[in-house]
Amino acid sequence: MSNYKQFHDRAINKLKGLPVDKSTFCPLPFVHVSTMPHGEVKLCCRAQPPQNDRNPYVTDPDFNLKDYWHSDYMNNIRDDLILGNKNTQCKNCWKMEDNDIVSLRLNRLTDLMDNEIYRENIEHYLKHREVEFKIPLIELKLSNVCNFKCRMCWPKDSSKWMQDWDKVKEFYSEGDQNYIEEIVDSNGLRKTRVMNLYEKDEQFVGQLVELMDHIDELEFAGGEPLMDPIHYRVLDSIPHPENVTLKYSTNLSIMKMGKHNVIDLWKKFKSIKLTISIDGHKELNHTIRRGSDWDLLKSNIELVKRELNNIDVIKGTTCISGMNAMELGETAEAIVFELGIHWHTSRVQWPDFLHANVLSPEQLKIGIDGLNRVFDSLNTPERRNVMRRQMFEIHLKGAISWLQSCIDNNKHKEKYEAFTKFNSTITDMDNE
Repeated sequence: MSNYKQFHDRAINKLKGLPVDKSTFCPLPFVHVSTMPHGEVKLCCRAQPPQNDRNPYVTDPDFNLKDYWHSDYMNNIRDDLILGNKNTQCKNCWKMEDNDIVSLRLNRLTDLMDNEIYRENIEHYLKHREVEFKIPLIELKLSNVCNFKCRMCWPKDSSKWMQDWDKVKEFYSEGDQNYIEEIVDSNGLRKTRVMNLYEKDEQFVGQLVELMDHIDELEFAGGEPLMDPIHYRVLDSIPHPENVTLKYSTNLSIMKMGKHNVIDLWKKFKSIKLTISIDGHKELNHTIRRGSDWDLLKSNIELVKRELNNIDVIKGTTCISGMNAMELGETAEAIVFELGIHWHTSRVQWPDFLHANVLSPEQLKIGIDGLNRVFDSLNTPERRNVMRRQMFEIHLKGAISWLQSCIDNNKHKEKYEAFTKFNSTITDMDNE
């Protein structure tokens, strides 16, 4: 049995005893809410907007987080997942599972279903078709403030990108350009570059504070959350930090911000989970994640390991794209064997000119060969006991499967020219 099949079956087995369709059920809409820097509220970070519609926004005149949580909109999604209907908002997970890649759904089944707090929410809904306004897992992207300009990012998610947007927006569709222009105009980004919607919306912040009594795990992403003053304000509102796990998607380049020493702050909490965005080994990471410094990253990882006793997990996540697909093997090795942390992957599926399928089959085969080389090396004596070997193998095989799907559904002829022009434009900007 493959490592993926073992992981899949173990995740699905967590649903034993619940009257739900195991092929579609996901716990997140019962226990979780996810917010974007410009005020959008989503089912999770991977979820798509409703078909032919838009997600709610905290800036909508009639938006109320409690009403949203109890709405027919949310209950209908919950019912779909219970009954076996593949809601289109969840298509990213279905696509990954179809390619034998561990999805967010499977990860969350594994992480959450043994926890009584989360199971109670689900069981309450199954009995009463209602979930109490006690949301134990919240992902907050509170601001776009960031010190990096990653090539696959844009102004909605990075304040540093605003200064470059006009130079590259021609590569994006008219709809994408209009989307950003609306966000820019409504938030005054040409002047400030930074969105602080949640700090302006006291009702929403007040409802967040109300939930802090019931919070189990709080996720922060951005932007760069460790730069964000609103992030520290939320942490200060938690009455019992010793009962709360903090989870971050971070570039881990900043360990002090104003009066806040990140290490001292994290020591107050139950546990810390870090997902560090690392899209290449050394210089490749610097090229893609504009502003990154490999030596500083390595030093900060060592600092966290040395100073914190409550670290649960540190993993480096690589977003597979046309920019790094040929060097994924080297990237995985650098993260696991040099930085000494776990390796995780996600995929650029938008913008389509950065998708890995813009590379030729021959280029993608180079990436597959590199990943197979690392996989085979795990049978050597010096690597046989690598940490969390099974999960490492799952992500290696998942990345191989993804690159193979990029060969099978190749867009090299249609998209490669835009890919090379985009990267050439940014390289010229970086050299100015």
